Amino acid sequence: MAKSIKKQQPEKALRDINALYREIVDSTNTLIWRTDAEGRFTFLNPSWGKNYGYKIHDMLGRPFSDFQVPEAAEHYINAFRNCLIGESIIGHETTFFSKDGAEVDLAINMIPLYDSEGAVRGTQGTAFDITERKLADELLQYISAKDELTGLYNLHTFMSMTEQQIKTADREKKQMLIIYTGVDGMQTINDEHGREAGDKVLIDAANILRKTFREADILARTGGDEFVISTLVSSKEHERLIMTRLKENLDSYNADKSGSLTLSLSFGSSFYNPDTPLSIEDVLSHADEKMHAHKKTRKR
Repeated sequence: MAKSIKKQQPEKALRDINALYREIVDSTNTLIWRTDAEGRFTFLNPSWGKNYGYKIHDMLGRPFSDFQVPEAAEHYINAFRNCLIGESIIGHETTFFSKDGAEVDLAINMIPLYDSEGAVRGTQGTAFDITERKLADELLQYISAKDELTGLYNLHTFMSMTEQQIKTADREKKQMLIIYTGVDGMQTINDEHGREAGDKVLIDAANILRKTFREADILARTGGDEFVISTLVSSKEHERLIMTRLKENLDSYNADKSGSLTLSLSFGSSFYNPDTPLSIEDVLSHADEKMHAHKKTRKR
């Protein structure tokens, strides 16, 4: 009897541990799965159904890539193949679709499963939902890249994007036109109509620039009442066409304005030429100097 009791004790402890593990797997929000060597699901914990609307039996026997867009599936399949040759996959970020079609961002960990002879027979993985974190990161990135008042890029982002635009200009043998512009009489507007009216003028100026330039062009507020634009052009003749379009949009805006609320802009421009390259700082400096010289002639 005593020997039987002693034998039953480790067996009971093992059952208790297995029951505990099963309870954890069943109750966690973490996605847990196993696949065979072909990538088909052989086990899925309840979180797949509880959080994302799937019925487990509808997913078993199918590969994870069936529930992804092609680009995400391609990257996942590459990670899966690496796992099959013995590599542990840590923090692989991917996306899949929930049952209702919502896109879900996941961070995946995956390890190979081996049979008794040491051959890989499949994989085992866990995944954590990082959708909210990704949305927060995207929002933070958007906020950090944009001017809060006008929604245009800030100067830091402009510099980074323009460096890439210079590479395109070099590759395609195009010139890059830089235009600096500033709102004239901003202090008068603020003094006579208040800061709120001044902010509206800046927003309106930004919208006129948006209307004038192409979506591919880079528009930024550098601070205060000044803006800068970078656009690729095939010849210097395009500067005249752009300035004509800008004047037309400005005249249209001012059609029903009077006094100090009439929007006046000063401009200065400079070109980056791939055949005689200058640094982006030099090109910007030349345009800025011309804009301030123009502004001095237009003092209200």
